[in-house]
Amino acid sequence: MPQGRVREDWKRVLRLTSPQEAAERLLEYLKVKPRIEEVSVADCLGRVLAEDVVSSQDIPPYNCACFEGYAINSDDTAKATRDNPADLRVVGRVLPETKNIPTVRRGEAVFLVTGAPIPQGADCLVKVEEARLEGDRILVFRSFSKFENVALKGEDVRSGETLLKAGRVIRPIDVGLLMGLGFSKVKVYAKPRIAIISVGRELYLKSLECRDPPPNNYAYVVKGLVECFGGSADVLGVFPDDVELVKGVLLRALEAYDAVFTMGSCSIGINDAVPDAVNELGKPGVLVHGLALNPGKPAGFGIVWGKPVIMLPGHIVSAVAAFYVLCLPLIGAMTGRNAEELSPHVYAEMEDHEETGGACRFLRANVKDINGRFVAKPMHGGANVMVTLLRSNYFAVLPPKTEVKKGEMLKMKALTLLDALPR
Repeated sequence: MPQGRVREDWKRVLRLTSPQEAAERLLEYLKVKPRIEEVSVADCLGRVLAEDVVSSQDIPPYNCACFEGYAINSDDTAKATRDNPADLRVVGRVLPETKNIPTVRRGEAVFLVTGAPIPQGADCLVKVEEARLEGDRILVFRSFSKFENVALKGEDVRSGETLLKAGRVIRPIDVGLLMGLGFSKVKVYAKPRIAIISVGRELYLKSLECRDPPPNNYAYVVKGLVECFGGSADVLGVFPDDVELVKGVLLRALEAYDAVFTMGSCSIGINDAVPDAVNELGKPGVLVHGLALNPGKPAGFGIVWGKPVIMLPGHIVSAVAAFYVLCLPLIGAMTGRNAEELSPHVYAEMEDHEETGGACRFLRANVKDINGRFVAKPMHGGANVMVTLLRSNYFAVLPPKTEVKKGEMLKMKALTLLDALPR
């Protein structure tokens, strides 16, 4: 393959920005407004509500039987005992197909299936197992209180009650509630569509030799992270370090997706093509190039056509560190949430002494629940040591010049919801 266009100078430098400032600049510049779409309630599990859900009805809609049994007037059992049971005449049955509900008078009972409306004149229910049926009469061997075994109108849900708030992640029980309220569709925040592009000559050459599995396995880690936190992602392939070629790929991706995450070729080397490609596509171009973060230093982002291009380093730990600093807040904003809501946290006791230098540090750790307390064992290794992530389930971004002593408590965030330990 002929050598593509590369940089002709070595003047580009990383201007380091703190992780917090970089994330704030990204969201401030974009002023993200989540898209709203309407989806079927049957398919809304895990989506984020974009509107409050208010009940238009009482549930149950009337006083009804909690069990199968006999509707009676509780006063008829006031003196009932095992030796002196109340003797009541069964005057009717209410089944699912019953249209006319009989009235219960003193000394009478009506058989009800579960969920059937309580007849006029009745105020409680005797479960079938607590009554003895003898012909067309029942014997009741104890006293019953008013509304015993009766679900009252609006006891579960009242008309006009706000049940689910916008911003809530829809759970299985919420799906059941929405269907029970008669909702067939619900408004949710649209999943942001993310394109993932790997850039690097060596990786590109490998992709020509080996296509299954693809050599850009790290891109699938980022894809998984995007989807864990509520987005959808497509891996578009591997491309060489060529500015013109990368520009073309970015243009096509920006036309079809809400954001583009690149991996690799984003530092200051002569072959690092992504920053030049972003700048040449139009203003404002690259806004942050370099994070005061170890690992993750070469990362940054630019804006093209009002859409973000987040430049992740090629080494996996650097890419993941930058993902949590830049991509996670972006996905949160695009789905109506913030990064704090997306990452459950615990306070864990440090197993080792840790400290940072002049930059923030992406600390990976394995957190375990040991006899009711969380203990964090830090994982050490370079930017390309994937096993440190494999053995971790939590992380923290330590500020510069920070010392955390052994035994101290540190707030740590779960890498994904799949990693979260119960608190």
